[in-house]
Amino acid sequence: MFRHLYDKPIAMRGAILGFPELNEFVLTPVDDSGLTSPFAYLQSLEEEAIGFLVANPFHFYSDYELEIGEQEKRDIEASSPEEVIVLAIVKIGDPFETSTLNLMAPLIINADKLIGRQMVLPPDTPYTTRMALRSPVKEGER
Repeated sequence: MFRHLYDKPIAMRGAILGFPELNEFVLTPVDDSGLTSPFAYLQSLEEEAIGFLVANPFHFYSDYELEIGEQEKRDIEASSPEEVIVLAIVKIGDPFETSTLNLMAPLIINADKLIGRQMVLPPDTPYTTRMALRSPVKEGER
């Protein structure tokens, strides 16, 4: 889903919550299965110690829905939904099966212009910052 973004600088413009000083990130594969894995690393290019495990939320929640507001569209310079890739930050658990996804504050990236930001969904959303990793959705079930 996002392998074409690997190793390309993504301008987050300080829009990851808690990291307003960080602007440039790059997606890298987690391992050799990077082309098929629903996971990737989002690594800061400015601060080597800062990085996030991210995932394709639709791989685990086929019914995941979010509405990208006009301000968010302007922020990432998106004119159509096809340009936007959605990622969720993973909170790594021990064991890994206890890891969770932040579906309340997804990352949205304009895949064409390589501009992204984190957005926060409204409080009435059914999603939280700690949604369990479900069994992956199989192809054809999406």
